[in-house]
Amino acid sequence: MGTTADQLAAVAAATGGQVAVLYLPDSSALRSVLDGESVLPAHRVVEQGKLRLDASLREATWHGTRVTLSSREFDLLFALAGDPGRVWAFAELTTHVWGRPYVGDTQAVVSAVKRLRRSLRTGAPGVVVESVRGVGYRVRVAEVPVPSH
Repeated sequence: MGTTADQLAAVAAATGGQVAVLYLPDSSALRSVLDGESVLPAHRVVEQGKLRLDASLREATWHGTRVTLSSREFDLLFALAGDPGRVWAFAELTTHVWGRPYVGDTQAVVSAVKRLRRSLRTGAPGVVVESVRGVGYRVRVAEVPVPSH
């Protein structure tokens, strides 16, 4: 699990900018740092079909039109869309998106997915968060023609 941008900002605010925090998304990233390799992209963008998520700008677009998402919805979609086809377990999403250990309660994830699905239905109808029974969720992006006005 890595440190989120929100967590980094909170540490910086709490310490008056006096503490440096290194973001390491996983153990392979740690090995890369120890080997002197760069692991942090300057600009993190996920694109699947006509869905585009820009983590630096905290912006989601569908066919070039901005999709309104809460911060949690954006983080959840960014995780799901960042690895096409991958099924994310409840525990992985809790750790990755919420930044806390999973203790067996799926309610936070289930509720956030419901809210994300509602936002996607209106703003990005071709983006579907699929349930994988007993495991978790994955995202599927369909090619939906842009309606003409």
